[in-house]
Amino acid sequence: MYNLDVVVDRKNTKSVKYEEMDLNFGSNDMLPFWVADMDIKSPDFIVESIISRAKHGIFGYSKRMPEFYDSIINWLSTRHQMEVKREEIEYGPGVVFLLNMMIRKFTEPGDKIIIQSPVYYPFRRVVEGNKRILSDNILKLENGKYVMDFEDLKKKAEDPLCTMMILCSPHNPVGRVWNQEELKTLSKICYENNVLLVSDEIHFDLVYKGHKHIPMLIAGEEHKKNIIICTAPSKTFNIAGLHSAFCIIPDPDKMKAYKEELGLLDLNRSNVFSQEVTQAAYENGAGYVDKLVDFLEDNMNFAYDYITRNIKGIIPNKMEATYLMWLDCRELGLNTEELDGLFFKKAKIALDSGYWFGETGKGFMRMNLACPRSMLEEGLERLASAVNKL
Repeated sequence: MYNLDVVVDRKNTKSVKYEEMDLNFGSNDMLPFWVADMDIKSPDFIVESIISRAKHGIFGYSKRMPEFYDSIINWLSTRHQMEVKREEIEYGPGVVFLLNMMIRKFTEPGDKIIIQSPVYYPFRRVVEGNKRILSDNILKLENGKYVMDFEDLKKKAEDPLCTMMILCSPHNPVGRVWNQEELKTLSKICYENNVLLVSDEIHFDLVYKGHKHIPMLIAGEEHKKNIIICTAPSKTFNIAGLHSAFCIIPDPDKMKAYKEELGLLDLNRSNVFSQEVTQAAYENGAGYVDKLVDFLEDNMNFAYDYITRNIKGIIPNKMEATYLMWLDCRELGLNTEELDGLFFKKAKIALDSGYWFGETGKGFMRMNLACPRSMLEEGLERLASAVNKL
Protein backbone atom coordinates (compact mmCIF):
# COMPACT_ATOMS: atom_id res chain seq x y z
CA MET A 1 0.00 0.00 0.00
CA TYR A 2 2.87 2.39 0.74
CA ASN A 3 5.72 3.02 -1.69
CA LEU A 4 8.26 4.87 0.44
CA ASP A 5 11.23 4.65 -1.93
CA VAL A 6 10.20 7.58 -4.11
CA VAL A 7 12.28 10.68 -4.86
CA VAL A 8 10.36 13.88 -4.05
CA ASP A 9 11.58 17.26 -5.26
CA ARG A 10 11.56 19.47 -2.14
CA LYS A 11 13.37 22.49 -3.50
CA ASN A 12 11.43 25.74 -3.43
CA THR A 13 8.95 24.32 -0.92
CA LYS A 14 10.16 26.50 1.99
CA SER A 15 11.81 23.44 3.53
CA VAL A 16 14.32 24.20 6.28
CA LYS A 17 16.20 21.04 5.34
CA TYR A 18 16.86 22.37 1.83
CA GLU A 19 16.52 26.14 2.00
CA GLU A 20 18.65 26.71 5.14
CA MET A 21 21.69 24.65 4.26
CA ASP A 22 23.51 27.85 3.31
CA LEU A 23 22.98 29.25 6.82
CA ASN A 24 24.44 26.16 8.49
CA PHE A 25 26.90 24.80 5.93
CA GLY A 26 27.70 27.70 3.62
CA SER A 27 25.96 26.37 0.51
CA ASN A 28 22.64 24.99 -0.72
CA ASP A 29 24.43 22.92 -3.36
CA MET A 30 24.58 19.79 -1.20
CA LEU A 31 22.66 16.61 -0.47
CA PRO A 32 20.88 17.13 2.87
CA PHE A 33 21.15 14.43 5.55
CA TRP A 34 20.91 16.77 8.52
CA VAL A 35 17.76 18.11 10.26
CA ALA A 36 15.46 15.28 11.36
CA ASP A 37 12.63 15.34 8.90
CA MET A 38 12.18 12.63 6.33
CA ASP A 39 12.47 12.87 2.56
CA ILE A 40 9.46 10.57 2.50
CA LYS A 41 5.92 11.72 1.79
CA SER A 42 3.38 11.50 4.56
CA PRO A 43 0.83 8.74 3.88
CA ASP A 44 -2.31 9.50 1.88
CA PHE A 45 -4.61 9.38 4.90
CA ILE A 46 -2.67 12.30 6.39
CA VAL A 47 -2.91 14.34 3.18
CA GLU A 48 -6.60 13.51 2.75
CA SER A 49 -7.40 14.61 6.31
CA ILE A 50 -5.98 18.06 5.54
CA ILE A 51 -7.72 18.35 2.18
CA SER A 52 -11.05 17.27 3.63
CA ARG A 53 -10.85 19.86 6.42
CA ALA A 54 -9.59 22.59 4.08
CA LYS A 55 -12.62 22.17 1.82
CA HIS A 56 -14.84 23.43 4.64
CA GLY A 57 -13.34 26.87 4.07
CA ILE A 58 -13.58 28.28 7.61
CA PHE A 59 -10.58 28.04 9.92
CA GLY A 60 -11.65 29.66 13.16
CA TYR A 61 -10.76 28.73 16.71
CA SER A 62 -10.93 24.98 17.13
CA LYS A 63 -11.67 22.65 20.00
CA ARG A 64 -9.98 19.31 20.58
CA MET A 65 -12.83 16.84 20.66
CA PRO A 66 -12.98 13.56 22.65
CA GLU A 67 -12.14 11.52 19.56
CA PHE A 68 -8.83 13.41 19.28
CA TYR A 69 -7.80 12.20 22.73
CA ASP A 70 -9.26 8.75 22.11
CA SER A 71 -6.98 8.31 19.10
CA ILE A 72 -3.93 9.04 21.25
CA ILE A 73 -5.11 6.80 24.09
CA ASN A 74 -5.76 3.88 21.72
CA TRP A 75 -2.40 4.30 19.98
CA LEU A 76 -0.50 4.33 23.26
CA SER A 77 -2.40 1.27 24.43
CA THR A 78 -2.09 -0.86 21.29
CA ARG A 79 1.42 0.16 20.18
CA HIS A 80 3.10 0.72 23.53
CA GLN A 81 0.93 -1.09 26.12
CA MET A 82 0.62 2.18 28.04
CA GLU A 83 -2.76 2.92 29.62
CA VAL A 84 -3.34 6.66 29.88
CA LYS A 85 -6.38 8.62 31.02
CA ARG A 86 -7.85 11.53 29.09
CA GLU A 87 -7.09 13.98 31.94
CA GLU A 88 -3.40 13.01 31.83
CA ILE A 89 -2.92 14.23 28.22
CA GLU A 90 -2.48 17.81 27.09
CA TYR A 91 -1.49 19.51 23.84
CA GLY A 92 1.71 21.39 23.06
CA PRO A 93 2.96 22.85 19.75
CA GLY A 94 6.18 20.80 19.86
CA VAL A 95 8.37 18.74 22.15
CA VAL A 96 11.02 21.45 22.55
CA PHE A 97 8.23 23.84 23.54
CA LEU A 98 7.06 21.30 26.11
CA LEU A 99 10.56 20.94 27.55
CA ASN A 100 10.77 24.72 27.94
CA MET A 101 7.41 24.75 29.70
CA MET A 102 8.37 21.98 32.13
CA ILE A 103 11.60 23.78 33.02
CA ARG A 104 9.84 27.10 33.58
CA LYS A 105 6.98 25.68 35.63
CA PHE A 106 8.77 23.09 37.75
CA THR A 107 12.29 24.48 38.31
CA GLU A 108 13.78 27.83 39.31
CA PRO A 109 16.64 29.91 37.84
CA GLY A 110 19.90 28.54 39.21
CA ASP A 111 18.57 24.98 39.55
CA LYS A 112 20.60 22.18 38.01
CA ILE A 113 19.10 20.00 35.27
CA ILE A 114 20.61 16.68 34.18
CA ILE A 115 21.02 15.73 30.52
CA GLN A 116 22.98 12.82 28.99
CA SER A 117 25.29 13.94 26.22
CA PRO A 118 25.97 13.48 23.41
CA VAL A 119 22.29 14.37 23.15
CA TYR A 120 19.80 16.27 20.98
CA TYR A 121 21.28 19.76 21.05
CA PRO A 122 18.11 21.74 22.00
CA PHE A 123 18.33 20.07 25.45
CA ARG A 124 21.38 22.16 26.24
CA ARG A 125 19.74 25.28 24.80
CA VAL A 126 16.52 25.00 26.82
CA VAL A 127 18.45 24.47 30.06
CA GLU A 128 20.94 27.29 29.68
CA GLY A 129 18.52 29.60 27.87
CA ASN A 130 16.19 29.44 30.86
CA LYS A 131 19.03 30.37 33.26
CA ARG A 132 19.33 26.90 34.70
CA ILE A 133 22.63 25.08 35.20
CA LEU A 134 23.57 22.14 33.01
CA SER A 135 24.50 18.94 34.85
CA ASP A 136 25.86 16.50 32.28
CA ASN A 137 25.65 12.78 33.04
CA ILE A 138 27.79 11.79 30.04
CA LEU A 139 26.97 8.48 28.37
CA LYS A 140 29.77 5.91 28.27
CA LEU A 141 30.76 4.20 25.02
CA GLU A 142 31.59 0.58 25.89
CA ASN A 143 32.39 -1.97 23.19
CA GLY A 144 30.63 0.11 20.58
CA LYS A 145 27.47 0.63 22.67
CA TYR A 146 26.43 3.63 24.73
CA VAL A 147 25.37 2.97 28.33
CA MET A 148 24.36 5.13 31.27
CA ASP A 149 26.83 5.98 34.03
CA PHE A 150 24.56 5.35 37.01
CA GLU A 151 27.25 6.05 39.62
CA ASP A 152 27.75 9.55 38.21
CA LEU A 153 23.99 10.01 37.76
CA LYS A 154 23.37 9.23 41.42
CA LYS A 155 25.97 11.80 42.52
CA LYS A 156 24.47 14.47 40.30
CA ALA A 157 20.90 13.69 41.43
CA GLU A 158 21.94 13.94 45.10
CA ASP A 159 23.00 17.56 44.61
CA PRO A 160 20.34 19.67 46.45
CA LEU A 161 20.35 22.14 43.55
CA CYS A 162 19.36 19.42 41.06
CA THR A 163 15.59 19.44 40.46
CA MET A 164 15.03 17.92 37.00
CA MET A 165 16.40 15.41 34.52
CA ILE A 166 15.59 15.37 30.79
CA LEU A 167 15.80 11.87 29.33
CA CYS A 168 15.96 11.10 25.59
CA SER A 169 14.22 7.77 24.94
CA PRO A 170 14.90 6.35 22.39
CA HIS A 171 18.13 8.30 22.42
CA ASN A 172 19.03 10.83 19.74
CA PRO A 173 21.73 10.68 18.35
CA VAL A 174 23.19 7.40 19.68
CA GLY A 175 20.13 5.30 18.77
CA ARG A 176 19.81 3.39 22.04
CA VAL A 177 16.53 1.84 23.17
CA TRP A 178 16.85 1.84 26.95
CA ASN A 179 15.87 -1.45 28.55
CA GLN A 180 13.57 -2.07 31.52
CA GLU A 181 16.39 -2.39 34.04
CA GLU A 182 18.07 0.83 32.91
CA LEU A 183 14.84 2.80 33.05
CA LYS A 184 13.78 1.41 36.43
CA THR A 185 17.17 2.30 37.92
CA LEU A 186 16.94 5.78 36.43
CA SER A 187 13.41 6.33 37.74
CA LYS A 188 14.37 5.18 41.24
CA ILE A 189 17.37 7.51 41.41
CA CYS A 190 15.29 10.50 40.33
CA TYR A 191 12.41 9.69 42.68
CA GLU A 192 14.59 9.16 45.75
CA ASN A 193 16.32 12.51 45.17
CA ASN A 194 13.19 14.52 44.32
CA VAL A 195 14.39 15.08 40.75
CA LEU A 196 11.49 15.46 38.31
CA LEU A 197 12.03 13.12 35.34
CA VAL A 198 10.94 14.54 31.96
CA SER A 199 11.17 11.99 29.14
CA ASP A 200 11.34 13.02 25.47
CA GLU A 201 9.92 9.99 23.63
CA ILE A 202 9.33 11.51 20.21
CA HIS A 203 10.99 8.58 18.37
CA PHE A 204 9.02 5.95 20.30
CA ASP A 205 7.35 4.46 17.21
CA LEU A 206 10.57 3.99 15.23
CA VAL A 207 12.15 0.97 16.90
CA TYR A 208 13.89 -1.87 15.04
CA LYS A 209 13.57 -5.64 15.24
CA GLY A 210 14.79 -7.22 18.45
CA HIS A 211 14.15 -4.08 20.49
CA LYS A 212 11.12 -2.63 22.22
CA HIS A 213 10.50 0.87 23.46
CA ILE A 214 9.38 0.92 27.09
CA PRO A 215 7.58 4.15 28.02
CA MET A 216 9.04 5.77 31.11
CA LEU A 217 5.62 5.63 32.79
CA ILE A 218 5.64 1.83 32.50
CA ALA A 219 9.22 1.32 33.66
CA GLY A 220 8.77 3.77 36.55
CA GLU A 221 5.13 3.02 37.29
CA GLU A 222 5.56 3.24 41.07
CA HIS A 223 7.02 6.75 40.61
CA LYS A 224 4.61 7.97 37.94
CA LYS A 225 3.73 11.25 39.66
CA ASN A 226 7.41 12.13 39.34
CA ILE A 227 7.42 11.50 35.56
CA ILE A 228 6.30 13.56 32.56
CA ILE A 229 6.39 12.23 28.99
CA CYS A 230 6.66 14.57 26.00
CA THR A 231 6.07 13.15 22.54
CA ALA A 232 4.42 13.72 19.16
CA PRO A 233 3.39 12.04 15.90
CA SER A 234 5.71 14.39 14.00
CA LYS A 235 8.75 12.14 13.48
CA THR A 236 6.67 9.04 12.76
CA PHE A 237 4.43 10.63 10.13
CA ASN A 238 6.72 13.47 8.93
CA ILE A 239 4.42 16.27 10.02
CA ALA A 240 6.75 18.46 12.12
CA GLY A 241 5.61 21.57 10.24
CA LEU A 242 2.06 21.14 11.54
CA HIS A 243 3.10 21.59 15.19
CA SER A 244 1.27 18.87 17.03
CA ALA A 245 2.76 17.36 20.19
CA PHE A 246 1.41 16.35 23.57
CA CYS A 247 2.54 15.63 27.09
CA ILE A 248 1.40 13.02 29.59
CA ILE A 249 1.35 14.32 33.17
CA PRO A 250 -0.08 11.86 35.73
CA ASP A 251 0.24 14.28 38.67
CA PRO A 252 -2.98 16.39 38.70
CA ASP A 253 -1.27 19.36 40.38
CA LYS A 254 1.47 19.48 37.77
CA MET A 255 -1.10 19.12 35.00
CA LYS A 256 -3.11 22.01 36.44
CA ALA A 257 0.01 24.21 36.56
CA TYR A 258 0.94 23.32 32.98
CA LYS A 259 -2.55 24.00 31.62
CA GLU A 260 -2.70 27.37 33.38
CA GLU A 261 0.60 28.40 31.80
CA LEU A 262 -0.52 27.18 28.39
CA GLY A 263 -3.63 29.32 28.70
CA LEU A 264 -1.68 32.39 29.76
CA LEU A 265 0.43 32.09 26.63
CA ASP A 266 -2.76 31.66 24.57
CA LEU A 267 -1.41 28.42 23.15
CA ASN A 268 -4.10 26.16 24.53
CA ARG A 269 -5.93 26.05 21.19
CA SER A 270 -4.09 24.00 18.59
CA ASN A 271 -3.91 24.54 14.84
CA VAL A 272 -7.01 23.10 13.19
CA PHE A 273 -4.95 21.00 10.77
CA SER A 274 -2.67 19.63 13.49
CA GLN A 275 -5.72 18.18 15.19
CA GLU A 276 -6.88 16.51 11.98
CA VAL A 277 -3.52 14.93 11.16
CA THR A 278 -2.89 13.70 14.69
CA GLN A 279 -6.23 11.95 14.81
CA ALA A 280 -5.83 10.57 11.27
CA ALA A 281 -2.33 9.30 12.08
CA TYR A 282 -3.30 7.48 15.23
CA GLU A 283 -6.54 6.07 13.85
CA ASN A 284 -5.12 4.81 10.54
CA GLY A 285 -1.36 4.61 10.89
CA ALA A 286 -0.53 1.15 12.23
CA GLY A 287 0.13 -0.53 8.87
CA TYR A 288 2.04 2.48 7.59
CA VAL A 289 4.34 2.57 10.62
CA ASP A 290 5.14 -1.12 10.29
CA LYS A 291 6.12 -0.54 6.65
CA LEU A 292 8.09 2.61 7.49
CA VAL A 293 10.12 0.95 10.25
CA ASP A 294 11.06 -1.90 7.88
CA PHE A 295 12.12 0.63 5.24
CA LEU A 296 14.21 2.64 7.71
CA GLU A 297 15.85 -0.47 9.11
CA ASP A 298 16.74 -1.61 5.57
CA ASN A 299 18.33 1.80 4.96
CA MET A 300 20.21 1.54 8.23
CA ASN A 301 21.57 -1.89 7.34
CA PHE A 302 22.53 -0.70 3.87
CA ALA A 303 24.39 2.34 5.26
CA TYR A 304 26.08 0.28 7.96
CA ASP A 305 27.30 -2.34 5.49
CA TYR A 306 28.38 0.22 2.89
CA ILE A 307 30.41 2.31 5.34
CA THR A 308 31.97 -0.75 6.97
CA ARG A 309 33.08 -2.13 3.61
CA ASN A 310 34.02 1.03 1.75
CA ILE A 311 34.94 3.89 4.07
CA LYS A 312 38.02 3.34 6.20
CA GLY A 313 38.24 5.52 9.30
CA ILE A 314 34.47 5.90 9.91
CA ILE A 315 32.68 3.53 12.28
CA PRO A 316 28.87 3.54 11.88
CA ASN A 317 26.63 2.97 14.88
CA LYS A 318 24.07 0.22 14.33
CA MET A 319 21.05 1.97 15.80
CA GLU A 320 18.29 0.27 17.73
CA ALA A 321 15.79 3.03 16.89
CA THR A 322 15.31 6.40 15.11
CA TYR A 323 16.50 7.15 11.58
CA LEU A 324 19.62 9.02 12.69
CA MET A 325 22.96 7.22 12.37
CA TRP A 326 25.83 8.29 14.64
CA LEU A 327 29.13 8.10 12.75
CA ASP A 328 32.41 7.81 14.67
CA CYS A 329 34.94 9.62 12.49
CA ARG A 330 37.75 9.93 15.04
CA GLU A 331 40.01 7.44 13.27
CA LEU A 332 40.28 9.88 10.35
CA GLY A 333 42.49 12.02 12.59
CA LEU A 334 40.82 15.30 11.58
CA ASN A 335 40.06 18.24 13.81
CA THR A 336 36.55 19.70 13.95
CA GLU A 337 37.09 22.21 11.14
CA GLU A 338 38.74 19.62 8.91
CA LEU A 339 35.98 17.09 9.52
CA ASP A 340 33.30 19.64 8.65
CA GLY A 341 35.25 20.52 5.50
CA LEU A 342 35.44 16.85 4.47
CA PHE A 343 31.67 16.39 4.65
CA PHE A 344 30.41 19.81 3.61
CA LYS A 345 32.97 21.02 1.06
CA LYS A 346 34.56 17.87 -0.34
CA ALA A 347 31.75 15.29 -0.16
CA LYS A 348 29.08 18.00 -0.57
CA ILE A 349 26.74 16.35 1.93
CA ALA A 350 25.12 18.15 4.86
CA LEU A 351 25.13 16.28 8.19
CA ASP A 352 24.78 17.45 11.78
CA SER A 353 28.26 17.95 13.24
CA GLY A 354 28.85 15.88 16.34
CA TYR A 355 29.98 18.84 18.47
CA TRP A 356 26.46 20.27 18.17
CA PHE A 357 25.50 17.48 20.60
CA GLY A 358 28.07 18.43 23.22
CA GLU A 359 31.78 18.14 23.86
CA THR A 360 31.65 14.34 23.72
CA GLY A 361 30.28 14.54 20.18
CA LYS A 362 33.51 15.94 18.74
CA GLY A 363 34.80 13.65 16.02
CA PHE A 364 31.31 12.33 15.23
CA MET A 365 28.63 13.15 12.65
CA ARG A 366 24.88 12.44 12.63
CA MET A 367 23.34 11.24 9.37
CA ASN A 368 19.61 11.24 8.57
CA LEU A 369 18.81 7.98 6.75
CA ALA A 370 15.10 8.67 6.13
CA CYS A 371 15.29 9.15 2.39
CA PRO A 372 14.99 7.19 -0.86
CA ARG A 373 17.70 4.56 -1.28
CA SER A 374 19.08 6.28 -4.38
CA MET A 375 19.70 9.48 -2.40
CA LEU A 376 21.32 7.57 0.45
CA GLU A 377 23.54 5.63 -1.96
CA GLU A 378 24.66 8.80 -3.72
CA GLY A 379 25.49 10.46 -0.41
CA LEU A 380 27.55 7.50 0.77
CA GLU A 381 29.39 7.33 -2.56
CA ARG A 382 30.26 11.01 -2.27
CA LEU A 383 31.56 10.41 1.24
CA ALA A 384 33.61 7.38 0.22
CA SER A 385 35.17 9.32 -2.64
CA ALA A 386 36.07 12.25 -0.37
CA VAL A 387 37.56 10.01 2.33
CA ASN A 388 39.58 8.00 -0.19
CA LYS A 389 41.21 11.22 -1.41
CA LEU A 390 42.52 12.11 2.04
